[in-house]
Amino acid sequence: MKRLLIAIATLAILLPFTATSASPGHISAEKKTAMRFKGTDVDSLVMAICREHGTARIGGIWSATTDGATVGIVPAKAWTAKTGMTAPQKGKTLAEQWLMILLDSPDPRLQPGTLMGWLSPAAKPDHYNAQIFTRQNNSTLTSARPFILHIIDDGHMTMKGIRKGIEINPWRLLPYMIRGSIRYRDETPRDLDGFLKKWPVPHNPQNPRYL
Repeated sequence: MKRLLIAIATLAILLPFTATSASPGHISAEKKTAMRFKGTDVDSLVMAICREHGTARIGGIWSATTDGATVGIVPAKAWTAKTGMTAPQKGKTLAEQWLMILLDSPDPRLQPGTLMGWLSPAAKPDHYNAQIFTRQNNSTLTSARPFILHIIDDGHMTMKGIRKGIEINPWRLLPYMIRGSIRYRDETPRDLDGFLKKWPVPHNPQNPRYL
C-alpha cells in the first residue's frame, strides 16, 4: 500500500516552487482525512452493493498495479445508505459520485473499509474526476489530490495526476550559456500507473485461468 501511495503522490506532486489555492466557497480536500467503515466483511458488502445497484464499467473490485493493494469502487449513495459514510466533498450529489474503498493492503496499518477517495463522471466518456488521498500517517490517510481516472477497457484503468498552480522554472535563473548545455530528460510514460479489474471478471482478464 505504501508503494501505491508513493505512486499516487508522485503523480500529484508539483515542482517545489509551485503555489496553489483553494476555490472560494469550497473546503480544501487536502485538509480532509480518510474515514473508515469498521465492518467485518467489506469485500462482501462491496460485491453485494454492486450486484444490487449495478457496476457500470467503473464499479467493482480493482487491484493497484504498483503494489497489488485491492480497492472497491461503489456507488456513493448506496454505500452511504449501508454504512453512513460519505465523501468529504461539497457541490456534488451522492447520485453523481462513486467511492473508492480499501479492501486489502500490504501495509497492515491500513484497515479494510478505509476511504481511499471519491470520483464522479467527467464529460468525456470513460473518464472520471477523482480526489484520492496521497499521504499516510500511521493508520490514517490524508491530503486528497485531484486525478483523472481513465477506463481503457473492461479490465484496465489508468490514473493521471492533475497539476494546478503557478509554476517557476529554476532553469531560467541560470546564465544562458550554462542553461543551453543542461537538459532534464524524463521519458517515463505518464499513463502506466493504475488498476486492473478483479471483479466482475472482465472479458479479457489480465491473468486468465486455463482449464
